[in-house]
Amino acid sequence: MSSQTPVFIINPIAGAKKVDSKKLIESYLSDKQLQGIIETTTEKNHGKALTKKYLNEGFQHFVAVGGDGTVNEVASELINAEAYFSIIPLGSGNGLARTLGIPMNPIKAIERVFAGKKSIMDIGLINELPFFCTAGVGFDAYCAKQFALGKHSRGLWNYIKVIMSSYFSYEVNLSKFCEQPKAYFSITFANANQFGNNAYIAPDAILDDNQLDCTIIEKHPKWYGMVMGYLLMSGKIRQSSYVEYYRGTEFSLSHKEKILMHIDGEYVEPFSDKILAKTLPHALKLII
Repeated sequence: MSSQTPVFIINPIAGAKKVDSKKLIESYLSDKQLQGIIETTTEKNHGKALTKKYLNEGFQHFVAVGGDGTVNEVASELINAEAYFSIIPLGSGNGLARTLGIPMNPIKAIERVFAGKKSIMDIGLINELPFFCTAGVGFDAYCAKQFALGKHSRGLWNYIKVIMSSYFSYEVNLSKFCEQPKAYFSITFANANQFGNNAYIAPDAILDDNQLDCTIIEKHPKWYGMVMGYLLMSGKIRQSSYVEYYRGTEFSLSHKEKILMHIDGEYVEPFSDKILAKTLPHALKLII
């Protein structure tokens, strides 16, 4: 095997629709007489360890097979590395894959691994932790925690249930945003243009412009939730009078106590009362 042989790192529990991705990839490689290394994760952060192992062995092409959480684990080890990154999207939302225009059909996505175009993208850092799609605080982080701790399977509909059960009781937050007092429902720092499932939280975001987009959803009447949902899914969220939208290379946020965050849809236990979100330009090489 050469250094260009792709290393497929599979999260077997990603998404709601269970696809035997290992068998699918093995069959494709056999039919096309191609080589590849296939690994399956068994626990959180296993994707990081596997990527680091093969990177140290000289391999230069890695494929995340799963959702945005799997993407984060694998790509985190490839920042500014002499290696390329691809995605076979099998998660619940697949925000980065959708932003990159990667097919949701697994076979077509595998084809891109071997015949895709090379490109490059920025990444985001929130308190020096990398994110590739979105990160943030407020309602989205709260829902990410409720979803992770809930006794249910993964998938879009279960996430919607979490949103609906939390929305009407959730209160606004008070912080200092770029040193100015701010009350907000949620603050999202976006590298990609969406959370996933074409929910466009940052419709103007571009992956290679050395900018983060920041969407602040302010306090709004609870009846307005349906309107906000429509604007989110239609890419028109900037039209809302309850939304502020910024673009920049760095944003700061401070709070009276430690803040719960989400990073690429995965919740992070509060560890700081200050947040610094910034961009790291052209830090990830792609084959898509």
